[in-house]
Amino acid sequence: MRAALKSLLASRPGALALFAVLAFICVGGAIQTYAFIDFPGIPKPPLYDALRPLSLWPAWVLLAAPVHLLGYALGLWHLLRLFPTIGCVKLPVVSVAYSYLLSCWATHSWSRYLRGTKLGGAAVVAGLAAGSILAELARALAPGSLEGPLRALSALVFMSLVTATYSVSLCGLAAAARSLLPSLARREQLDETRRVASGG
Repeated sequence: MRAALKSLLASRPGALALFAVLAFICVGGAIQTYAFIDFPGIPKPPLYDALRPLSLWPAWVLLAAPVHLLGYALGLWHLLRLFPTIGCVKLPVVSVAYSYLLSCWATHSWSRYLRGTKLGGAAVVAGLAAGSILAELARALAPGSLEGPLRALSALVFMSLVTATYSVSLCGLAAAARSLLPSLARREQLDETRRVASGG
């Protein structure tokens, strides 16, 4: 079990590349939350103007949704005060760590269960389609936030990457569970055989 976990979390080029993009979405999305601060006189966080042509916040909200929901459910939001800051916003430490785990699992799922299969192709297509729909929904809900071709394109690219990553991860989880069922059944059968043989 420990060896399998170590192998899963090992740094692979594909996982590191995906993690780099997801971490960029997390940090950039956190920086772009400055746009929602209404208090006057608060200085902009570093890189806010440099990241302004890109749309990162919607993709970050979707990417970090499980972390945020778990934080709400467990009442852990008071721990935010312990996180380092980027100017006036908190560095998304947990979101970045979660992105690494997600990247490792997504690339592991793809290489072990989905590559070259119909399920893998369907997972990617479904993820990209969902990303396109959500990017268009974000444009409809906040029309002014995605003005300009670069912001619209970046919203589509980053959102589609997040949804495709989740789609591959969920399909990989289903494939892993399906592959475990026969081995669990064989183990139960073996245990039952041993009990019968021992007269128990």
